[in-house]
Amino acid sequence: METLELLFASLVRETAESIRDHHIPFAARRDEQVYYAWIDAHPISGYVQEAYREIEETAQQIRAIRAG
Repeated sequence: METLELLFASLVRETAESIRDHHIPFAARRDEQVYYAWIDAHPISGYVQEAYREIEETAQQIRAIRAG
């Protein structure tokens, strides 16, 4: 993969992890066993589509700003 593709893939994964982490119930954040059980039940792949959507929205906003 080219460097740009690797950077984009990294951004998608980080965004998906952030989205997933944002949805973790508060109780799960305080109990390591519950946290890992919740993470296992909510794999990162389910959040990748939402990450792409958020990245595309951000890109559209940047293009609009640049266009004036």
